[in-house]
Amino acid sequence: MMESDTISYEDLIYQKIKEAGERGIPQRELIKELGLDNRTANLIIKKLIDKKKIRKKSVKENGKNIIKLYVNEEEISINIWVNLDSVTDIPCFTCKNLNKCGNGSIINPSTCTLLSRYILSNISASG
Repeated sequence: MMESDTISYEDLIYQKIKEAGERGIPQRELIKELGLDNRTANLIIKKLIDKKKIRKKSVKENGKNIIKLYVNEEEISINIWVNLDSVTDIPCFTCKNLNKCGNGSIINPSTCTLLSRYILSNISASG
């Protein structure tokens, strides 16, 4: 097997494990599906584990212990940036009536003039 074959199989194996998502994929099933010999597949899987792209875990399914492969969480994390300044300006955070506020109460988000003013000013500022 040439180095370029290893790289393409590495990408293919990684992609299959990634597609399995949180449920993972049984190692034996993956190897069979790709038609690889055990030695080659195990080398590639070890390489992906060493690169910290995937992890291996023994789980019990239908009374049997099986080895499952998962993508590491860091690999599938989604970067979400929140500007906390915009959140701390929401009047609810400093409201004296927050503990009395709620749907069905006399004091509620639908009738709150401070909240309405805040929402309207942010809509006009962003639009």
